[in-house]
Amino acid sequence: MNSKQELSARPETLSSSQQAKNDFPKSNRLLSPKSYSHVFAQAERFGNRNWTLIVRPNNEEFPRLGLAIAKKQLQRAVWRNRVKRIAREAFRSHKKALSGYDIVVLGRKGMQEIDNKTLHDSFLHLIRKIHKSKLKNRP
Repeated sequence: MNSKQELSARPETLSSSQQAKNDFPKSNRLLSPKSYSHVFAQAERFGNRNWTLIVRPNNEEFPRLGLAIAKKQLQRAVWRNRVKRIAREAFRSHKKALSGYDIVVLGRKGMQEIDNKTLHDSFLHLIRKIHKSKLKNRP
């Protein structure tokens, strides 16, 4: 094998700090119906044309994400999976700004027609709104 083949044969590995930054462990997810109910009970709603986020402070050092993309809003599984993937990626890349919140993401009708960049940008817009709201500091 020549050196060019050796380089292409090796899988690229992320450093441990990059890998840790972009992971999505179970501790960062809302898993049980009880935790979803807790968020919906006393939450604040942030929304724009593309997304609705239900947000509640969680008194933890880390944020938690729940995805509730309804079949009624996005009929095809491919569309729902794409929307969930975009939401998870935006959440992963901005975990620090969201620390201390439980967030449930709701989809809206027609999201399948919007390109990934627009959906990602509108999600980031809502993250900025949450961060500016200082919801954690309210009594």
